[in-house]
Amino acid sequence: MPSLCPPSHVSSCFAGLDFARGRVYETTDVDEARELCGRIFNPHQLQPRGQSTGFRSSMDHFALGPMSLNRLSWDSPVQVDPDRLDNYYLLSVPLRASARFQVGASTVEVSPRCAAVISAPSRFRFETEAFFDQIAVRLEEQAVQDAWAGLTGQASPQRIELAAALPMGGQAWKTLEPILGLLTRSCSETGQPALAATHLHARLQDMLLTTLLLHQSPQFLSAPAPQRSRASAALVRRAQGYLLENLTAPLTLTAMARASGVSSRTLQAAFHDVVGCGPMQWLRMQRLDAAHQALRHADEATQVTQTALAFGFTHLGEFSRLYRQRFGQSPSATLRGRG
Repeated sequence: MPSLCPPSHVSSCFAGLDFARGRVYETTDVDEARELCGRIFNPHQLQPRGQSTGFRSSMDHFALGPMSLNRLSWDSPVQVDPDRLDNYYLLSVPLRASARFQVGASTVEVSPRCAAVISAPSRFRFETEAFFDQIAVRLEEQAVQDAWAGLTGQASPQRIELAAALPMGGQAWKTLEPILGLLTRSCSETGQPALAATHLHARLQDMLLTTLLLHQSPQFLSAPAPQRSRASAALVRRAQGYLLENLTAPLTLTAMARASGVSSRTLQAAFHDVVGCGPMQWLRMQRLDAAHQALRHADEATQVTQTALAFGFTHLGEFSRLYRQRFGQSPSATLRGRG
């Protein structure tokens, strides 16, 4: 089998990950490949094309909280027909060879020069060349709808259709590439604490969905512009109450906005008007204060790392720097002086 390392001319964002660590199968049996892949995605038809011989396929899978990062390859040309996806969207990034994706009424020639987005409502099927190799990021349909509500302050359409073609020279890809790099690195960090992963994956999903809606959704681009709230102070008080009740939850800006019933832009403007900073900055200060109190009144089992992670600080160096700026001492010094 040819090497499964991503070619350097496609992108470096998937480099460094040992995909085989997430191996689901590597098989020469068509039925086995269909069955095992269908357990992670959904049941589908799979068959070699034409007179091709030497079928071989592999799949790697990494669960990332609400998302998953997957790698699928087929040595021989194949036809794949899932019909429609089961309440999820896929971002397909080809690493080698090409395929013809039929997504609704659109035909997309995917290759290391053009990725694709498959929307949950769309009829979907594809045919590949030999040695087709792709990364597929799975995003749940409910998360897409929640992101829409957070960005616009309005309920999402019943079904959101995203443009299928995503050229790898366009602005959407340039924005997505570093996010996918962060997502890949999170798969590589096998010792990452669960609390840190939960907060990180929520933020990365928010960044991915925001990018896709801004660049790939004609419906979003034609949606009415959000109206700025006149009751900024009341809106901020409601939002602050929600944030204080969820200090340890994996919050994102769009989640805050959705909970407040306004767009993320409206929420940001209201916070800047009332408190002089954005909601994420305000939340960070509240979390620092909460971490400070937790360390001051800690018991013998309390650790700085676990306290920081509990309040959403996934980068411990940054947490220590911010903590020292705010309280004039290190977190460990506060812990030593508790009582």
